Amino acid sequence: METNLQRTITYLTWAALDGFYIVWYCVNSWTGGRSPYLTDFNATLSLLEQQGGINAATAVASWLMQLSIILSFLLFLCRAQLAKYLAYIQIPFRLFFLLPSVSVLLLAAQFLPGFSLLFLVLIILSELLKGWSLWRLA
Repeated sequence: METNLQRTITYLTWAALDGFYIVWYCVNSWTGGRSPYLTDFNATLSLLEQQGGINAATAVASWLMQLSIILSFLLFLCRAQLAKYLAYIQIPFRLFFLLPSVSVLLLAAQFLPGFSLLFLVLIILSELLKGWSLWRLA
């Protein structure tokens, strides 16, 4: 019973943090006068038309990352075992795109510019924490 409770708490914690990221993304879009996801998707299509190569690959990977965060939010919320494996796959992409699993770090980074090295260390620790918690508790 205790293990099931630990798993539930772990999954719901990571669901809440993914949910926080989705809300943060939307609020930043709205305050910037953009429609969340839609405006950025249209900008990506323009970029893909104008440029190719590594820019296109990075843009596609970024969109896959965004979609996987929405999917992991839903899977963690439903406490689906697949959420854990999706989260493991996300870790290197979160590090590459600097999208911490402990998404409240994004809010801190917004209000504390100039701490980029500290922010990078916290992102790495965030991903280590997520990997460890899913491996040990879920």
